[in-house]
Amino acid sequence: MNFEKLFLDYKIDHSTKINKHWVNTKCCFCGGSSYKLGFNPEDDYCTCFACGGHNLQDALSRILNVKRSDLKEILPDYEGNIIIRKELNHKKVNKLELPSNEFTTAERKYLEKRNFNPDYLHEKYKVAGGGIVGKWKHRIIIPILLNGKVISWTSRSILSKEQLQELGIARYMNLSVDESIIDPKHTLFNLDNCKGKAVILTEGCFDVLRFGDNAICSFGIELTETQINIIKDRFEKVFILFDNEVQAQKTARKFGIELSAIGVDVEVVDAYSDYGVNDGAELSDEQVKEIKKELGL
Repeated sequence: MNFEKLFLDYKIDHSTKINKHWVNTKCCFCGGSSYKLGFNPEDDYCTCFACGGHNLQDALSRILNVKRSDLKEILPDYEGNIIIRKELNHKKVNKLELPSNEFTTAERKYLEKRNFNPDYLHEKYKVAGGGIVGKWKHRIIIPILLNGKVISWTSRSILSKEQLQELGIARYMNLSVDESIIDPKHTLFNLDNCKGKAVILTEGCFDVLRFGDNAICSFGIELTETQINIIKDRFEKVFILFDNEVQAQKTARKFGIELSAIGVDVEVVDAYSDYGVNDGAELSDEQVKEIKKELGL
């Protein structure tokens, strides 16, 4: 469907620059000022980078401010799409299947050595192993979920630093943007488990897996404009807990200033040094409880 022409004709504020080949508007479901409700013109569905997927008819009815019954007369004029598809060589992605739905013995041992419970991670976060063959072999697969739906994933190798160097393999590997339903940098990890107005912002997924509910990560120390807007729209208080490294702390202060400037109450917390660890994943469960209690979470 030609959402771009539809929104132009009805004078709906929108953007085509947020996510490649999508048309974005402000979300009519969870509110906010950012263009986070994305419409996919290739497959005619919509999803919000913050609150998840929605019925297309409901979304268009709200955005156009018309009854659902009126859409039957309006939408036929916008069938088809003006976006040129010749540059699109990737297949359509509406549903993702993880490489595996279980752990090998080695993958289990890796998680247990890092004081994680593999069964709990699988049940709550759909974390699984990459198996022993294929592109994702010897990796822990961490799905990125939005409303319970897998939209992409990241992975961490279980091989040692020496093995990685010898094989020339990266420690972390992500599903490509073209293979993902939504670009991970257009959302935040663990939003489904953040119900309050206060949240802990960390660097990586393993930090979040340790902190649990009311914790998110930005997939690295850099925040995109979309991620900043999601934080602004969803949360009133943000505790930034980046790794105990000079550059990470410098970046935490930088984004703390940016978020404060748009009305978010921000506190950059140096909690890791108190426990002699470098990041959240190295904390014990008891230490996590102490930190979250201190932060009021």
